[in-house]
Amino acid sequence: MLIKRNSLKAFVILVIPGSFLTIFFIIPLINILLMAFGVFDEGNLVTFSHFVEVLNHPLNRKFLFWDIQQALLTTFLCLLIGIPGSYILAHYDFPLRNLIRSFLTIPFILPPIVVLLGFYSVFDEGSLINNFWKDLTGYQLINITNTYEGILLAHIFYNIPVIIRLTEIGWKNINPDLITVAKSLKASKWRIFRNIQFPQIFPVLAAASLLVFIYSFNSFAIVLKLGGVQFQTLEVRIFNYIWVYFNYNSAAALTMIQLLINVLIILLYLYFSNKYEIPTERFSWKIEKSLIDHPYTRKFFVRNTLVGLYFVLIGVICVLPVVGVFYASLTTSENVFTLLNYSKLFDQDISSFIGLHPLNMIANSLLFGIGIILIAPLLALLLNYGLNYETTYKGRPKITLFRSFTGIIVILPLTVSSITLAFSLFSLYRETPIYENISLVIIIAQTLIAFPFANRIIAATRSNIDQTTVNVARSLGVSRLGAFFKIELPLLLPGIVMAGLFSFAISIGEFGATYFLSKSNFATIPVGIYRLIAMRDVAAAAGFASILVIITVGSFMIIDRLGKVDFRI
Repeated sequence: MLIKRNSLKAFVILVIPGSFLTIFFIIPLINILLMAFGVFDEGNLVTFSHFVEVLNHPLNRKFLFWDIQQALLTTFLCLLIGIPGSYILAHYDFPLRNLIRSFLTIPFILPPIVVLLGFYSVFDEGSLINNFWKDLTGYQLINITNTYEGILLAHIFYNIPVIIRLTEIGWKNINPDLITVAKSLKASKWRIFRNIQFPQIFPVLAAASLLVFIYSFNSFAIVLKLGGVQFQTLEVRIFNYIWVYFNYNSAAALTMIQLLINVLIILLYLYFSNKYEIPTERFSWKIEKSLIDHPYTRKFFVRNTLVGLYFVLIGVICVLPVVGVFYASLTTSENVFTLLNYSKLFDQDISSFIGLHPLNMIANSLLFGIGIILIAPLLALLLNYGLNYETTYKGRPKITLFRSFTGIIVILPLTVSSITLAFSLFSLYRETPIYENISLVIIIAQTLIAFPFANRIIAATRSNIDQTTVNVARSLGVSRLGAFFKIELPLLLPGIVMAGLFSFAISIGEFGATYFLSKSNFATIPVGIYRLIAMRDVAAAAGFASILVIITVGSFMIIDRLGKVDFRI
């Protein structure tokens, strides 16, 4: 009877997060699936005609293969550039190493719209670098608009930190004792790498590569602006099917194709990522060596020069677009210092061009962000508490079919891109008050995007709580709810704060779903930046973006103080 009562209580706790996911995620996705198979067409017969139409369209096939190709090439180039850096950071100590690590985090935490603007301000026609190179050689250095090179450059900038930071963990967790034994047996460096190092680091390399692939494959803001009509990811193609051609059935079919690819990639990612769920600092105390505490030989100078040049290159790649945003916000087209670009944000006239006053966009972003802070961690907290309500005599959660099924449902939002998520909500609720009150549907969409990350943070925090204290309290007559409030909740508080800040940072910089769903009255900072870029007013957009950078980086600095910025999903 006690087990049944506990099961009932756990079920009641899970009603809120379960209902939220069911109503706003699972049912809308099922609706997209039914649209793709023509269930709502005249005649109500299941048909594959929409899939056939989509796959027979030469542009769709072209963009599908191009999307996969650019994601693979981005992944390869990021591995090529990032692995040497991760090896150095994992094995050697040198001045400014921690600062370099911090700089390597910056590109990943920036909203994609800021990355786009950073490349515009640095590499667009008329930018400082292009003007300098043109004065020097008579030719423009690079053209990023409507070029494959521009998209690759932006994707590499965004994803290099993922490779470096994750594979650094892999290098650090290779058992050095095995290497010592191999060296004592006179094994060559190549044999040590092939037989010892590579098998241990391969799961990390695979997981990091799959992560980069899916980020590039689902890219929206960068490709929407830099790709033009020549280059489109499936994400951009789906968006165009909906808002340019108003062909919802074909958009649904293309969405299902994209979702299938995403599910396969995420499943592979989860398979490999589970192979390195071990402490980051397990062996690091044994393998750090100093780069500068060596005799001043020729080898010393060559090695340190190459390392220095490498990190200068990485630093330029990671920092230059961010510097470009602030530089563009503080200068005129003649490179004269000015604060006019910031004063435009208070100018009423600009609202007629971008649909809403910038201050209102800032207010909307903060409003949505605060809403996500309150909702996403609460849903994650209820989910974790409900799933772990029933425990074994050792205090561990009971493994039940329901718990396993719920764990799969929680992972599913990771497989859905922002445009797919927005489309699913739009297609089901566009004629209901949920969509008419557009601020509500944006908050729902952003919560669904932030929820898996908030859940991961809270679940990780909870796994570090010693359940012995909870069991002792229960044995002394404290109720399960009382033990939660008196013992678990105080210990979970840092994780809840981190989950809230992470959710806020995701919300404040989210572009894809918000741009898809937002009407003029509820536009946000990223939407305003995109509209200013479309007007070719890069300076005003840079002023807007600099505010977004400060808010986002500030949020992640606090998160980094509380814990660690996790690049995994």
